[in-house]
Amino acid sequence: MKSFKMNIDERNLSTIQKVCTIMYYLNILILAAILIYREFVLHQSVKEFMDIANLLVFNAIVAISAILYLGGITFRKIRFRTMVTIYILFVTVGFIFTLFQYHILKKQPLTLNFALEKLFIILIICALFLIVYGLFAYLGHKKIEKNI
Repeated sequence: MKSFKMNIDERNLSTIQKVCTIMYYLNILILAAILIYREFVLHQSVKEFMDIANLLVFNAIVAISAILYLGGITFRKIRFRTMVTIYILFVTVGFIFTLFQYHILKKQPLTLNFALEKLFIILIICALFLIVYGLFAYLGHKKIEKNI
């Protein structure tokens, strides 16, 4: 039996990579839409779709970390001010979304204690994300410098 040999040039490979990337991110967006639909339209408890939520978080962490490590996004120099700005942006978006979710979508009254509790959780989660992403960006930068 003859083996099938494909001759893929750079243009074909680039097209395949673009299609795979687009499909991967569409998959992530569809998972996010499914989560929102199940929680706010079907009013299911989080326990019923925790597996999808965990898969979505895992994919977001792994995809961005891999892109940073493999040099898809390169940084010449990561400044502390830039990291703080990104952190503040993450926290702000997360806090606004959380308040919107609980007050508008779930129609729960907001108290200062409740808001501070959620803010504390968001601060920790965003810090963990930024540490992981920063670590992979640093390791990727060192790997690229070593290969040069």
